[in-house]
Amino acid sequence: MLILMSFNGNAQNEAISDSASRRTIKMTSFAYGGTGVLFTKVNNQLGVMTGGRGSATFNNRYTFGGGGWGMPKGVEIDSKTDTLRFFKFGYGGLEFGYLFYEGKKARFGSNLLVACGVGFKETQPKASGEVKMFPVFEPSIYSHINLGKLLRLDVGVTYRFVTGSKFSFINNRQLSGPSIYIAFLVGTCNCK
Repeated sequence: MLILMSFNGNAQNEAISDSASRRTIKMTSFAYGGTGVLFTKVNNQLGVMTGGRGSATFNNRYTFGGGGWGMPKGVEIDSKTDTLRFFKFGYGGLEFGYLFYEGKKARFGSNLLVACGVGFKETQPKASGEVKMFPVFEPSIYSHINLGKLLRLDVGVTYRFVTGSKFSFINNRQLSGPSIYIAFLVGTCNCK
């Protein structure tokens, strides 16, 4: 009887430690972050956005971080007067990702940026325009190429889903679309 109780106690202890080790979340790669350029189509025109992204890796597979992009120069929108009208927007939020492959020279992964976007109309000459906030969801597939111990080249392809923008002069479909980006990421050294 004493032997059975001892065996049962050991089995419970092993089960507890086994289930606790599965739930452990460990940062396995220090955070990298940096700036970049994103090329996209907005209102059927080429748009250039600047911004950046960064994340840390957990359990060698999951990434968590943030990112955002904004237009330094707006895209032209239709005008029924001789006033020039431009539209600018930007967005930023949290990134949740998964690494498919992580090697010494490169890594490949995918992530989802869940963001809040803000857009507004600019006119020449200046006049007040409407400003709206809207949700943005941007899944991406990317590759990091290690250029050194502290520097990575980040190249990715994304698709931006915009919903609920409710502008009178541009719609969700004209704001949504594919993009490509290139960024340089700098990180902390885990040198060994």
